[in-house]
Amino acid sequence: MSRIKDAAVAALWLLPSTQAKRDALARFGHVIHPTAVARPNLVWRVGRVELGPSSRLGLLNTLKNMRAVSLSTGARVGRLNIISSHPVYRRLYPDGAALTLAADATITSRHSLDCAGGLSIGEMSLVAGRGSLFLTHSIDPARDAQVAHPIVVGARTFMSARCTVLGGAVLPDRSIFAAGAVVARSREPRSPGLYAGVPARRIGDASGSWYDRTQSQTRRVYVPATGETIEDAF
Repeated sequence: MSRIKDAAVAALWLLPSTQAKRDALARFGHVIHPTAVARPNLVWRVGRVELGPSSRLGLLNTLKNMRAVSLSTGARVGRLNIISSHPVYRRLYPDGAALTLAADATITSRHSLDCAGGLSIGEMSLVAGRGSLFLTHSIDPARDAQVAHPIVVGARTFMSARCTVLGGAVLPDRSIFAAGAVVARSREPRSPGLYAGVPARRIGDASGSWYDRTQSQTRRVYVPATGETIEDAF
């Protein structure tokens, strides 16, 4: 019976974003706000998906073995991301197997998010580019056991393409993590700034109007050849 239910829910998630889809998913415990967009996605054994006002879950993401996926007001997930956990962590970790995006946080496209230990993205933060990897679980050699630790991304933080973030990492507010940075758990709290390298180290300050913007998406385009900034280019 469980597999029949799982298959029925998976089929509903493959439908276009309509009120009928929202109503049908609500019968299985999912909460989709009337102003949210839930495009066709591959969803298998996810306990609860909650999409807040004006949030958006893009096309053909894979959500698998998750306890909860929550997008707050205006939060966005692009397309072709893999968001998953192993069933063991969903069963044994009360706060594990969960992805939480705060208001206006954005994950673009083609990233891989292992959420076994839990992953939270702060308000107005951006996981940009493609190919970043969030890996919350690993082997604990001292205990000869597998273990997962949560990852926390602070508010208004920018992550470039192909970053790798490991379990237990806490990324500070109002920071930049350069392309290819590898971020592991740190014994001391990280201060806001520009981080780069393997492992990622603070190499400078991070400043600019992006950190104080009032809209989740940057629609301006700067043209170096002319020095002109075009408003509302997108």
